[in-house]
Amino acid sequence: MRGFFNLKSGSLVDQRKTGEAVIRLIRSVGQDVPGSDWKEFKADPKAWLHKAGYRYDGPGAGPDGEVPASVTLIPVYDTETTMHVRVPWKGVLVPEVMEHALNETSYGSTPQVRFPVLLARYFMRQCR
Repeated sequence: MRGFFNLKSGSLVDQRKTGEAVIRLIRSVGQDVPGSDWKEFKADPKAWLHKAGYRYDGPGAGPDGEVPASVTLIPVYDTETTMHVRVPWKGVLVPEVMEHALNETSYGSTPQVRFPVLLARYFMRQCR
């Protein structure tokens, strides 16, 4: 069975930081300049995701949830006129996977916390 990407921390403070990293990445798409999140993400998506607050939970994962070499990540992004439609792998339909998605905890109580946390959780939900 394949693994999953999950947030490293259950803390809303940490999840907000992850959501803010996702926002920086979104804003920097196409900017191949030193220091841009996009340049860093494109160069090594596994390292960027781990640094941003995600861990890989699956076969071959490193001790802190590092993504193993056996897993290939392919960065894609949407533009104003281009949208990628992702067809999930059939393994996401098994009961234990579906239950994982249904058992999410709360997203926080204020909009300033809620949106980045929601974005942090959503961003990798189907990237399994």
